[in-house]
Amino acid sequence: MITVFPARDVITLDPSNPSADCVAVDEGKILHVARRSDVRNWLTGREFLEDDRFEDAILVPGFIEAHGHVSGDGALSSRPWLGYDERQRPDGTVAQACRSIDDVVERLQQALNEFKGSQLVGVGFDPVFLDRALNRHDLDRVSTSVEVVVVNASAHLAYANSVALSAHGVDKETSVPGVIKDQDGEPNGELHERAMGLVLDLTAILGDPELDTRAGVELARRAGVTTVSDLACFALGNGFNQLRSMASSNELPARFAYSPLVEALSQALGDGLVGYLEEQRNLDTECFFMGPCKLITDGSIQGFTAALGWPGYCSGHDDLAQLLLDASAIIRLAGPLHEAGFQLALHTNGDLATEAALDAIEQMLEQHPRFRHGHRLEHCQMASRAQLVRMAQLGIGVNLFINHVYYWGDIHRSRTMGPDRARRMDGVASALREGLNVAVHSDHPVTPINPLFSMWVARSRKTRSGFVLGEEERVSAHQALEAVTLGPARLLRKEAVLGSLEVGKFADFTALSGDPLQEDADALLELKVLETVVGGIPTGALR
Repeated sequence: MITVFPARDVITLDPSNPSADCVAVDEGKILHVARRSDVRNWLTGREFLEDDRFEDAILVPGFIEAHGHVSGDGALSSRPWLGYDERQRPDGTVAQACRSIDDVVERLQQALNEFKGSQLVGVGFDPVFLDRALNRHDLDRVSTSVEVVVVNASAHLAYANSVALSAHGVDKETSVPGVIKDQDGEPNGELHERAMGLVLDLTAILGDPELDTRAGVELARRAGVTTVSDLACFALGNGFNQLRSMASSNELPARFAYSPLVEALSQALGDGLVGYLEEQRNLDTECFFMGPCKLITDGSIQGFTAALGWPGYCSGHDDLAQLLLDASAIIRLAGPLHEAGFQLALHTNGDLATEAALDAIEQMLEQHPRFRHGHRLEHCQMASRAQLVRMAQLGIGVNLFINHVYYWGDIHRSRTMGPDRARRMDGVASALREGLNVAVHSDHPVTPINPLFSMWVARSRKTRSGFVLGEEERVSAHQALEAVTLGPARLLRKEAVLGSLEVGKFADFTALSGDPLQEDADALLELKVLETVVGGIPTGALR
């Protein structure tokens, strides 16, 4: 039956029909979006149900998180939280912050009392806000008999106790890049990038795929998100098949875009990678579909492992930086995928990594030209104007990690990029000026999934201290809303069915307590998500 949803206002993001106060839905798609008197007249003689639950709400296109890790977010939500900021759980409760090394140790000691398994894993720790990083001696205070591992907030670093190091053979003779050693040449417990895999037992983090995914989607739903993403999915095995079955059968209150993690799948499948991914892509549904294939070219800026161009880190940590994939390695891994018509998403935090990605994509396009390839750069935090221009010339989209401006902007001004380069970081306005397809994201669980907050950061450019970081990069209210709706829809190559409220598109929308287009950007922080609707079906009121 046709369902009619009256509202206080409907913001459509359709230039030919910018506002309305009623949406009519049929077969999961938008049948009409107009004034309610017109909709009722147009439906005269047809049977319909009028649902007035949004009578006092503002309806906007459903928020789209085009760079997140939804299953990982759900998995981490059940682990000991060690972050500097508090974090909401899927059930609406809040995990308290850890503001010192002693707080971290105490939280892990508490978790140890209820711990079952071989490895206790804590998450969210970030040393840039404390005096120093964790080391094995700190974590030995937690246990000298159980493996204890802590994952950095960026997920690019980890810290292990002596038991974990010993159990996995990490010692003075270990020469793997990223194993940090003390003055005596012994591993101090800090592990960067690929060295994390020496001790980190993923089964100690990831639990049941179904439970993890449901928890992650619930966090997204509470934030008003109707399309989620997993931008580093190991798209292979029973866990992935279980995820596909669950999402494709409309059991989740959101659409799900998964991005195969190329490096991991290439190791597992070898020359069979392209054929396997073609088989998986043919199984796409409206609710579960393949996004871009993901490659990681460098690390974390605040973790000092991202690849920065000259003059490097302003506090002198260039010895820790890692360009994980140069242009030739990108071409080797991604070239066959490009030729086969797949979309690519390349993680580039530092500007040196961005340059390597651009070199690789340009060479691939020269060798195998493609129209509307849709390749994207993810995070792309330090892109110069010249790089943005080059991206536009190559038809590359950009998904900017805007939340970084607030969470680490002050750190980047003083300790990583320096004030000049920090002004331009995550430059949404510059990217729009160059005509790029642009979205912003949270990279959850690195930062909490919250498109309203991301919109606020894009408009205000305020850091933790209240400093306006790059006033010229602030965007309008309309541009900020597009950056979490139509922008990510375009980056997912789903703009024909997602991103705005137009006749024929999926009936995905978010109900808000107020107007997100108000002149005062700070008003965004007071808005509440009331409910989401996916395919015309309300997902349940939020409290």
